[in-house]
Amino acid sequence: MQKLETSVTGTGTAMRRAECGILVVQAQSQQLPTPEEASAVVTVTANILRDAIVPYCPQDEETGRTKQDAAISHYSMRTLDTSSQRERRPTSELRRDEAPKYDTTQYARAEFNIQFSDFNALDKLATQCSAMENVSIKSIGWKLTGAILNSIEGGARKCAAQNALQRARDYAEVFADLSAEEAVTKVKAIHINKDSYYQQSTKAQFLYGKRQRIQGRAVDRGELLIELEDVRLDIRVNGNFVV
Repeated sequence: MQKLETSVTGTGTAMRRAECGILVVQAQSQQLPTPEEASAVVTVTANILRDAIVPYCPQDEETGRTKQDAAISHYSMRTLDTSSQRERRPTSELRRDEAPKYDTTQYARAEFNIQFSDFNALDKLATQCSAMENVSIKSIGWKLTGAILNSIEGGARKCAAQNALQRARDYAEVFADLSAEEAVTKVKAIHINKDSYYQQSTKAQFLYGKRQRIQGRAVDRGELLIELEDVRLDIRVNGNFVV
């Protein structure tokens, strides 16, 4: 009997509560006449942001590194960059026979990527940032540490492999006219390719806190509460099987 080959994809999933929060904020200028003016605004704003961040990530005097129990484990700032925008003046400002005129304005921004291990601190700093002039919150992300990630990846990987193998057996029962018992012994893998990626289970939400504790977090009235998310690890296995 001619060998039957099939290609299938198996999937496996593992979920854990996020261990780290990633807050991305941007210092930005208004549209200004010159790049120097725009850069000056962002430089001042970036320094204010840095002053707000530093108390949450104290340094170890001996090593010069952030202390292990710091609320912010790491932060970085992307290089300040500027861009220009050319806008046509309204026709109401021009004489009827006058050619169109354009004004060029400059804009500057700098982005901070801040990693939190303390979610109370994340709520507090997000609240501060939301009230700062020339600052906007761009996104909230979530991640797992290496130890937890490694501990759940094995289980998700096995689920993906079992899922792919079962699919191959299901096809063999139909196309090779095998019984379920025969498919178990006769279907063999000849090539496997693994893929994996993170996926958040829900979208980040900002809630106004009340004087209470939510998931072990102390929240003051008027403070932003960033809803904690699960991090989902999906493993995908592409396999070739033969009967």
